[in-house]
Order: sequence, then C-alpha cells, then structure tokens
Amino acid sequence: MIKLYKKIIIGAFILLFAFIFKINKIEAASCHISVSGPSSSVVGQSFKVSVTVPANSGSWEYVLSYDSSKVRQTSGPSKVVGVTGDSRTTSYTFTSLASGTTTFKVTNASIYDYTSEEECYSGANNLSVNMKTQAEVEESYSKNNNLSSLTIEGADLSPAFNKNTLEYSAKLPTNTTKAKVVATPEDSKSTIIGVGEIDVTDGLNKIEITVTAQHGEKKTYIINLTVEELKPIKVTINGKKYTVVRKSGMVENIPVSFVETKVKIKGEEVVAYKSDTAKITLVALKDEDGLVELFIYKNGKYTEFNEAISPEVNLLILDGNKQAPFGFLKTKFKYKSNEITGYKFFKSDKDYYLVYAKNLEDGKDNFYLYDSKNNTFQLFYKFPYEVLKYISLFTAIFTLLIIFIIIIKILKKLFTSKEKKINKYQKKILKLKNKLEEESYDIDDVDERPSIKKIENDEYVIPKKTRKERLKELEEAKKIVDNKKTKYKKMTLED
Repeated sequence: MIKLYKKIIIGAFILLFAFIFKINKIEAASCHISVSGPSSSVVGQSFKVSVTVPANSGSWEYVLSYDSSKVRQTSGPSKVVGVTGDSRTTSYTFTSLASGTTTFKVTNASIYDYTSEEECYSGANNLSVNMKTQAEVEESYSKNNNLSSLTIEGADLSPAFNKNTLEYSAKLPTNTTKAKVVATPEDSKSTIIGVGEIDVTDGLNKIEITVTAQHGEKKTYIINLTVEELKPIKVTINGKKYTVVRKSGMVENIPVSFVETKVKIKGEEVVAYKSDTAKITLVALKDEDGLVELFIYKNGKYTEFNEAISPEVNLLILDGNKQAPFGFLKTKFKYKSNEITGYKFFKSDKDYYLVYAKNLEDGKDNFYLYDSKNNTFQLFYKFPYEVLKYISLFTAIFTLLIIFIIIIKILKKLFTSKEKKINKYQKKILKLKNKLEEESYDIDDVDERPSIKKIENDEYVIPKKTRKERLKELEEAKKIVDNKKTKYKKMTLED
C-alpha cells in the first residue's frame, strides 16, 4: 500500500514538472509586436510612428498598413524584414492630410523565436491617430480667462473681488516700496502675467493682471493701488497733473552720465538725477495713471525729456527751432509716443529725419540723422549739403545769365532788322536820285523820236522813254517807298 502511494506521488511530481516545462516553453515562444505613436495630429503637420519586435525574435517580417487618404508616408520602409543583429525598432514619418482617424496595423507578420527557431508571432496592438485642422484644434481649446481669486497682501480690494469686476482700488501705508499680488485662474490651462512682487512708489500705482485663456482670449484686471504720502508735491505741466517722485529707486533706467542727487521743490527735498557733462538736472514725475516719467528741471520749470537711445549714441532731442542746413524743411514726426519737431530733406526718403540734439555723453549739441525704420541716429555731416548749396547757387546764376543773353540777342535782332530795311530802301532812293541827276534835262528838250540801233546789219527800233514815262516810274517808286516807310524816318519825293 505504501509502495502504491509512493508511485502515485512520484507520478504526480512528474506530471507537475512536465506541465511547468510546457508552460515555460509556450511563454518563451510568445512574440508580440508593439506599435506606438501620438494619439492626435494637426492636418499639415508631421508625426512619427514606431514598430518594435520583441527581444527573443530571431527573424521577423511584417508590413505596416494605414489609410492613405488620411496620411502620407514620408519616410520608412514599405515592408520590414530583419534578423538578429538588425534594429528591432523601425521608425516611420507621416504627414496628416485630412480630418478624421486612421489606424496603423501590422499585417503579413511572421516572427521566429531565436532559441527554439519556431514561429512565435502572437499579434500586435493597433495605433489610432485622430487628426484635426488647426481651426478644429483651437475650437476645442478652453476660452475661460477668468480669475477665481485676486488679492494684495496687506490691503483690501474695493469692491470685493468678483470674476466679472475688472477694476479695483486698494491702499498701502507710507514707505511701501513693494506690493505682492496673488491671483488664481479659474481654468488651470490659462496663463497669468502681472502677479508676484511689484515695485510701487508713493501715490497712485496702476497694476494690471492679464489672464490669457488656452484659446487665446485675454482679460485684464486693474488694481489702482495708492501708497500714502505725508506731503505729496503736485505740479501741472501742459494741463496734465503730476506728483513729484520723492524717493530714490523709483526710476529703473537712469540715463547715461546721470547720477543721483537731491534738489528742493516747494521747500521739500526730493531725489533728482544730474549730469555735469550735459548740464541737465532731471526729476521723476508720476501722472494720474501711475506712469513715471523724467522731466528736465530748471529754476522751478519742467521740460519734457525726449531721450533718444540707439546702439550708437544717447541723445536729448532739443527744440526744433535751430537754423537747418540747406535743403531741409521743418516737419513733425513721431518718436516713441512723443511728437518731435525736426527737419526733412526735400528729396529724402520718408524714413529719414534730421533732429537737433544734445549728446548726453559729451554734452555737445549737433544735428543727427534719424532712421525711423531702424531706430538709429547718426551724426550729420553738413559738407555734402553745403557743396550742394553752392552748386545750386552757381546753377541759378548761370541760368539767369543765359536767359539775359538770349533776351538781349532777341531785342538786338528785332531792332537790327528794322534798321536794315530802312537802309535798303534808302539805297534804292539814292540810286534813283543819282540816275536822275546824270540824265537831267528840260522836258522840252526831250527827243521823242525813236532811236535806231544797228544790230547785225539789221535795223531794230528801240523805243526811247520820254520824260513823262520816267517821271511816272519815279512816282511809282515813291509809292513803293511810302508804303514801306517806317515810323523812324519820313521821306519826300525831293529826297
């Protein structure tokens, strides 16, 4: 009986080991292909798909199929055939063509196990990629640009915060230089700017908190934060009200060559900025919107500080009443937010202007050529334009001289032609007069008989003109002269 039990137990162990061995053999022979890639893509953009065979693969082959009406393959083989030693991962690049979903499938696959050399392919997963146009993608973005909370540490907002209320007021005590703004978006996909520690000055400070939704819509919350002052100094410039900034550290970008100093305004000591080179003193003024600007301060008067900064030079643009070089006409143009009086060459490009400015580094005043397109200033050299001035003057004088000579010649020609006509007719009259004197005789002595002249032995009668006929010719000549006589001289028959 005991022997029987032993045989049964031994047989059971043999069956168990055989079963375990069979299971291990089946697991070792299982070969699954993995297909990976993005779940979505934008129409017109490219994306990558990877296909990987398992590590126990000895040899393999497969084809990756897809919907060619939705995507276009731009790289990767059409059919994969590999053996041990080849890369087990194959990469493909596709371009999305149209909205919709395409599925990447492994077809015609065959894998042989490296150890057993038996067919072991057990299948592959499918990869589905959803494609949308950019408009469809953006349409799916969140448009929520609200805040769920807004606070300033140490101050109360008035009115109480509401996501639909966009403007608030708050106060902080004297000597406050920084305010901490804390805001939380209603949608975690939105972004916020204008929070954290913010520098503030005495008086009004306008703080803007802008929330941008994932879709792109913006919403701006405004906090009018007032830092209380003991004795605010108020000034008015060109009808606009300002408060003098009394403390240092309130101006971020102090101009080159300027150092901090102190001046007295209305009996109160305030911070100022002075340049010994440029001989200019600046003070900071804050407007009713909390914007701080620098002004030139001299003898209780304030002048706008139109600083022009470029890579080449730092300038203070001066009043545009300086005598401009030849060929330049006064004009106005925009520099930053200010209207500047400058000059423009009458044939120059619209992007170039001439300004009169002080160099803040050496304190010298000069003309500078401003390129509004590239925002650069270059020292202006007068020489070419002065030469042009003299060339233009010489050209004008030379032209006037030519015109004068032409007029003289025309007048001379007019008067000379009349004199020639007079001389011509006078010569004719003189010729007739001389002829009459040579043939002078009494009319009674005129021989009216015809004269006879012998020509080649033939007689030809040439009639002689009588005295009357000659007088008639003379009268006709006189008529001709009388018809053409000028206003300059009168003639008579006796002449």
